[in-house]
Amino acid sequence: MRRFCVLLLSLLGLTAAVVAPAAAAEPVVAATPPMGISWSRGWNQCPRIDDAKVRAAIDMLVTSGLRDAGYRYVNIGNCWAAKTRAADGTLQPDAAKFPDLPGLIAYAHGNGLKFGLHSGTGTVVCGSFMPGSRDREDVDAQTFAGWGVDYLEYDTCGGETGAGDAVKKMSDALTRTGRPIVLAALDLISNHRQWEWAPAAGAHTWQVNPWLDDNFFVTNTVLDSQIPLAGHTGPGGWSDPGLLQFGYQTAATRQAQFSLWALMNAPLFVNETFPADTMGNAEVIAVDQDWSGTPGRKVRDLSEGEIWAKPMSDGSVAVLLLNRGAYARTIPFDLAESGIAAAPAYRVRNLWTGAELTSTGTLRASVPALSGVFLRVWPGQPSPAEPLVTLGVQLPEGFLAGQPVTGTVTLTNDGDTPVTDARYAITAPAGWQLDGPAQIDVPRVSPGSTVTQEITLRPATAPAAKVLLTAAGTYTTEAGARTAAGSAESPLVTAPGTGTTYLDTRPWPYSENGLGPVERGSVANGARMSIGGTGYAPNSGIGVHAPSVIRLYLGGACKSFTTQYGVDDAASPQATVAFRVLGDGRELFATGVVGRGAKAQKLTVPVAGVQQLAIAVDDGGDGSAGEYADWIAPNVSC
Repeated sequence: MRRFCVLLLSLLGLTAAVVAPAAAAEPVVAATPPMGISWSRGWNQCPRIDDAKVRAAIDMLVTSGLRDAGYRYVNIGNCWAAKTRAADGTLQPDAAKFPDLPGLIAYAHGNGLKFGLHSGTGTVVCGSFMPGSRDREDVDAQTFAGWGVDYLEYDTCGGETGAGDAVKKMSDALTRTGRPIVLAALDLISNHRQWEWAPAAGAHTWQVNPWLDDNFFVTNTVLDSQIPLAGHTGPGGWSDPGLLQFGYQTAATRQAQFSLWALMNAPLFVNETFPADTMGNAEVIAVDQDWSGTPGRKVRDLSEGEIWAKPMSDGSVAVLLLNRGAYARTIPFDLAESGIAAAPAYRVRNLWTGAELTSTGTLRASVPALSGVFLRVWPGQPSPAEPLVTLGVQLPEGFLAGQPVTGTVTLTNDGDTPVTDARYAITAPAGWQLDGPAQIDVPRVSPGSTVTQEITLRPATAPAAKVLLTAAGTYTTEAGARTAAGSAESPLVTAPGTGTTYLDTRPWPYSENGLGPVERGSVANGARMSIGGTGYAPNSGIGVHAPSVIRLYLGGACKSFTTQYGVDDAASPQATVAFRVLGDGRELFATGVVGRGAKAQKLTVPVAGVQQLAIAVDDGGDGSAGEYADWIAPNVSC
């Protein structure tokens, strides 16, 4: 399918900024991202936690093999202590829930585990479940060290404007105990931008997002805010996107989230639900624990498809093909963009299935909705050399009611040995008829080749909101018979109604963005839009990061497109972009290079007869990062 422009992400300059290592004679605290279980935080979990359940969790870590996989910390959240301090001013455990907390900690240590507790910078912790440590830092630090605590979650719900100074007091107090205790800063309410102050405050991790839930869409929002913070992480100080909440996720979404956390070198703390089939994947854990000088980063953003890559210390690269959207899609990736050393062939290992494959330079996979394919790639050919083969389905970005839908099914061999005797079946969705054969035979696919079958679906009944086309079959390689499957979905599209329609209120068949998703009503991860010092009310437009493109179906029903445009004030000082408007692939309007600080400009472009409108923001040519731009009140008159 033709694309209006090639979009390449300008990567942020990443620095391995973090806490300076301790003196040479002392080990670095949190030299790798800490791993464990947090049982538990929150108003709905506190009533369910007690000594017996924590001991059961300790036993589970040992017997399941998760302890040996690296999960060494068992942390109790903000409800372990009594509501009041003891007569001598020290914190005391809730006697009903934890009658022998030092004994419980000793039980963890006896099982080869470490133990964590929670406190905070205020007089009470988040939720007011127990006292905080304000003005009691040394007393509490000595108490924690005396009990054998190894990890301290430390929230900033005390209302301080100087959260960094408050955390630093506890960091210094912990240092004075002489016991190495991981200090995890939890700034979950006040948005104190902890990545800017937590390293200097002595924190070893800092959670940069509020509480997570089990929803994969929420996980993606968290992911977007983590991207620009990627440089603030490394041995001794780790940027933490948040607890892993697996309770109601499918296996596919659990694996995708776990893969993302591993790519970002994130602390791996699982909350309350502990699926060993996900948590125990040693190869994914190895990606998380490996530090090569930089965490993973997003290499390409293709509408709801994304490619993430992380260099590994052995010269390999971990790559995640992520589908954030509600529709299945085929995601390709040129390995040259990952920075891996050039080679005639590459060993490719699927870290979730264990499949060993060969590619000559392209990764490709049919990725179901809300899931990912996590691969590790090494220069050089594996033995045996089984080719990377993808059965892909391509459909248009949208279809019209009562009209046929055309697409393709492709069988691609990205390896360096042939594929033979392939046979696959195409399954049309209910209410649709497939023109031509439903079974396709492909005698041979040479290395680096694709065999394409064009297909047409004709509606037999009133169409549903989307059409789903699947293909599945078998093929043979030198290693034997193999299977492949792929699918794609296309939504029903309609033209805007009569009158004025704002683009931020319409579904977009396609959008692509240089950093994070295109934002409706905000920019730069939720910030209010502002151009040239003029702020705009929330929900007054579309915020993007160059390079970006948004496509909208007009169906020839509209007369004009009107908007204001400019570089957002959140952009970096050197940001330069160019704005374009296209109709059916033809350029209708283009600016020169536009810089930060210029006032918003207004334009009206005739679009009579245009079937598909596209608005694009291109890099101004300097390749700089932080190129945020706004379309203010973009609308079509129909």
